[in-house]
Amino acid sequence: MKRELPNPLQNYSILVADADQQLAGVLKMMLENMGFPNVEMTRSGADARDLLQQKLFDFLITEWNIHHLDGLALITQIRRGVVSPNPTLPIIMLTGRAERADVAMARDTGINEYVVKPFSAKTIYDRLERLIEKPRYFVAAPSFVGPDRRYKSTPPPGVSNRRTLTITPQPHSPKEAAGNLIGDTPKLWTPDFSLKQKLGESQSLQALITPAVLKEAQASIDANTAYSLQWVKKDLAEMKALHQKMVEGKTTGNAANDISEVALAINSRAGTFGYGRAAEVAYKLYLFCRNRLQPNNRAHHTIVQKHIEVLQVILSNNMRGMGGREGAQIAMELHNLVLKYAS
Repeated sequence: MKRELPNPLQNYSILVADADQQLAGVLKMMLENMGFPNVEMTRSGADARDLLQQKLFDFLITEWNIHHLDGLALITQIRRGVVSPNPTLPIIMLTGRAERADVAMARDTGINEYVVKPFSAKTIYDRLERLIEKPRYFVAAPSFVGPDRRYKSTPPPGVSNRRTLTITPQPHSPKEAAGNLIGDTPKLWTPDFSLKQKLGESQSLQALITPAVLKEAQASIDANTAYSLQWVKKDLAEMKALHQKMVEGKTTGNAANDISEVALAINSRAGTFGYGRAAEVAYKLYLFCRNRLQPNNRAHHTIVQKHIEVLQVILSNNMRGMGGREGAQIAMELHNLVLKYAS
């Protein structure tokens, strides 16, 4: 009888923090099909912080927008907190926010990797492989704590080297210095290959997670496509209700923020499950609401309404992908509408 070899990936523990537990559940299933059996989920940043203090995790995958303690605040507490159990914890920010300013802010907070939703098995695998196979130097300075933001040791031709100070790597682990990590002068630690060592000698992640395994992991995402359409339609119904309240002047909070967050959720879910045009329309609405929407402006009400109507058509007709010529025409009409009424 053939004896099964132990799975080295069972040596890793992953924590997923995301308010969207349906999408997080799909991510968990995908990771398990990839070969990682130890995946826990939470929708709360505060709960994620508590779990990290109770148990040693090897990776954190977090959304930006999570309950009670947002993703950036959670990362700040991990990197700079005096009671942080592991200030060097590898962190992947997995979020629908794709603006360059958001990416820069997250990197300055100390993340290792930034992945924009919608996600695929391949994009998540690529980031995990980089964290395991190619760890970076770790830096602690008054203005920044986290992995070295430069992947290369020398800058490309014509670009000046931003690091002008030579820093001698510390002799001890940054985990030993937790709570006393930040001083008046910058500190530097050499790359930590302990995650690599968990794979075992002469073993690579690529050898374990083959293209066939990745295909199976992606299939676990695709298997939820039918359910996902119902999730997106629920989001759209919520958006309609928020829009109606805005039109009637009955909003009690930040209408622009509320609608933009639902639009971002639609973008993440629709894109992950193959509804590319719906994801694009939702993201354009997210940007409009985040940057320009005036809740008392009737022309802006029209812009939101038209985006909702287009999403309704796309979803009702089960238009997967980018919708071909018809989808491109829809995108152009919405673009022109925003130009006409957004002032």
